[in-house]
Amino acid sequence: MQFVLEYFLRFQERLPGTYYISPSFRGEDPDATHLNQFYHVECELLGNMDRAISVAEGYLAHLTKSMLKEHSGMILNTARTLTHVTSLLSKLDGKSHLPRVSLDQAIPMMPSADCLEWVQVGQPHFGRKLTRKGERILIERYGGAVWLTDMDHLGVPFYQAYVEGTEQRKAKAADLLLGLGETFGLGERHSTPEKVQEALSHHCVPEQSYKWYIAMRHAKSLLTSGWGMGTERYLCWLLQHNDVRDIQIIPRMKGMKHMP
Repeated sequence: MQFVLEYFLRFQERLPGTYYISPSFRGEDPDATHLNQFYHVECELLGNMDRAISVAEGYLAHLTKSMLKEHSGMILNTARTLTHVTSLLSKLDGKSHLPRVSLDQAIPMMPSADCLEWVQVGQPHFGRKLTRKGERILIERYGGAVWLTDMDHLGVPFYQAYVEGTEQRKAKAADLLLGLGETFGLGERHSTPEKVQEALSHHCVPEQSYKWYIAMRHAKSLLTSGWGMGTERYLCWLLQHNDVRDIQIIPRMKGMKHMP
């Protein structure tokens, strides 16, 4: 669906952005922080990663203000506090931004080995990532919300742009850590067909499967960035709940039958 949004941006000259709200389906097994089927708010925008972060923060502020206005009683009854909501809104006042920390900056902050793991077990060349414990430590250190940026490129999808001057090691990507951990995923895209081909080769992904994605850039080269928010993870933060599986309106768990 993200690729479709990139396609839609090319339908109309200078269209600033496009979005959808829809179920997303993943093959991973569900647990306290993962759903194999979840509701996704996703948008694609003209501009770089900084622009995408600015829009994401504006959306988060608007959504949270609306939730506080319309559902403060429900939030208070469930979370037993509104402090986390008012604290976040004080940081999203339109004058300042949430803190950003690169993966390389975050790693030395981790107090124990179980805060980090290899993206692919036994294959260090794919790079490192924070575990959920590591994400929670970073969230606490930065007062409830922080952007984790500049991930190892082989640890993210090929379509994220390279950080200049890192010799293809780092990606222009960011995760907003909030509540359970990653709640927003964000990244800048390759703007030229040559960069897409370079990244496909780097990630050992067959180019044949993405010829249309390359051709789209031959037809119209654009600098775009986008982000997605997991709705159930956001609601877990809002309600201060620790298991995303409880937030589904209609349970859809991999390998299980759910009847009305």
